[in-house]
Amino acid sequence: MTAIPPTDPDRYRRQQRRRALIAWGGVLLAVAFVALAAALGGGERERESFTVPYGETMTAAEYDAIGAGEGQADVLERLGKSGRPERLTEDYVLVLFPPHSEEVVCSYWQFSDEPQIFARLCFDLADGELVEKLDANVHDGLEGDTDVISA
Repeated sequence: MTAIPPTDPDRYRRQQRRRALIAWGGVLLAVAFVALAAALGGGERERESFTVPYGETMTAAEYDAIGAGEGQADVLERLGKSGRPERLTEDYVLVLFPPHSEEVVCSYWQFSDEPQIFARLCFDLADGELVEKLDANVHDGLEGDTDVISA
């Protein structure tokens, strides 16, 4: 099959040149956008990264040792476990605790030495500090000695 030559070669060249300029302009615009996004958002959050195995139990003494303002990495590494995330926590445990704000991430724990007591630890999403520490008894609901830490 033979190619059909364009009827107006100058017009064809201008069209090809215009297409190439549009494509290169789009590529340069995309590169500039990615560079700008990296420059503006790159150093925004400086959270400590950590890995701990899954586990959802702690002792009452370990719970008492957790203090206000501690970092999520420090607490979870000391416990050696990650806690149960909210999406995997049973409803009968979730109803023991009041709703939390969207600015926190919470993990749920059962006391190994007192299996009827559950705890919720909530850490600020921005800086990873402990902002809420609550414990509740399945039989009594939310207990009186809760530790709500204001951010």
